[in-house]
Amino acid sequence: MKKKFLSVLIAGVSGICVLAGCQKAPEASADRDVYHAKSSLEDEVENIVAKEPDGNTAQTGRPKQGGRYDALVGTEENGIWICAKVPAVPQKVPALTLRERDDWDGEKLRELLDSENGNIQDISAEYLAQKEKELSEMEEEEKPGEWPNFGDGSLMVLSDGSKEASFIGNTSVSYVDEKLEKSCDAIYRKALEIDVTKGSEGVSVKFPVSRMKEILLEKLAVLDIMEINISRILYYGLEGTAFYELVFTPSYETIGVASEFGQIVLGEVQPRGTAWVTEDGIATMNLENYCGKIMGRSEKGGVLAFSQITDILAKYLENNALCGNPKAKLTQAEIVYYPTLRESELILTPAWHIYIPLNEMMDAVESGEQAWQETVDNGAAWNIYLDAVTGKLIEVE
Repeated sequence: MKKKFLSVLIAGVSGICVLAGCQKAPEASADRDVYHAKSSLEDEVENIVAKEPDGNTAQTGRPKQGGRYDALVGTEENGIWICAKVPAVPQKVPALTLRERDDWDGEKLRELLDSENGNIQDISAEYLAQKEKELSEMEEEEKPGEWPNFGDGSLMVLSDGSKEASFIGNTSVSYVDEKLEKSCDAIYRKALEIDVTKGSEGVSVKFPVSRMKEILLEKLAVLDIMEINISRILYYGLEGTAFYELVFTPSYETIGVASEFGQIVLGEVQPRGTAWVTEDGIATMNLENYCGKIMGRSEKGGVLAFSQITDILAKYLENNALCGNPKAKLTQAEIVYYPTLRESELILTPAWHIYIPLNEMMDAVESGEQAWQETVDNGAAWNIYLDAVTGKLIEVE
């Protein structure tokens, strides 16, 4: 499974469709392509939302925020087995509206470039010409189709011959230190890949995860980004060279943006940051559709307790609006912001996210675990987003 998570991971699970194993396909809602059954089911979900959450956390099988939940939701015929730590969450989380940045300029990009030699050139025109040349040389069937991006279409690229940095659309950023990148690339396909997402205790590393985070946040501070949510960290070390490879998203008052999406769908915009971080600095960094400026906040209501979420999931399963595999465990539960591009605005909606990380699910399938092979074959859910206020299904893979 080496090096897979910074590439497109979707090909291996392209056959996954949540509705494939259901007896009855639910209809799509009118406001966006969210699949949920209508009428009576909507009423049942609204009734659960309106009730006070069950405070009897000692009751067998009831989830406790800040504790752990390990139980089957639904039935043995169509159920979801959740085995996850349940986070304590704020009573209210606002929905956010983002637009492109309006405070980035050449001076800000120079600061990000942080050149030692001072011989900085604006290579925006050359960069664009090279991309157009590469596109013209592609076979027609190889050319990428139009893909929506969050931002205003602007481009600025600076280089000093050894470092390069760019602002794209006033929402996306790239940075590369060619010397450090070359050093990392020399060991990338040879060094042992070590997953240190949950910390590096007990693992021999040249420099700790905490130092890596300091280096990354120092660079991001130039862009006025003070808070991030890291979803995965890999460590590589060989022949005196060491670096961390990581995936991260924006975070707003400790609430991160969704990072597990399964199949990529045309029209979706998914904020995502990736980086290679060495002890001597950042080797590469890319922030895609990442850096929006908050233009509005709206309070939609209180965040649903996890007990309400499991009750709502049970209703979806009962009505065949959701298909599960009761033998396959979903190991993560969290509150995140789910991004939706509407015209030129990126709407971040608070959502409960219940899932197994894609890399773990693919590992299980490749190792021959029957439960997860059945999940893939039957189109059962492994990645569920529900609106944290209304309980409506946002996305299911």
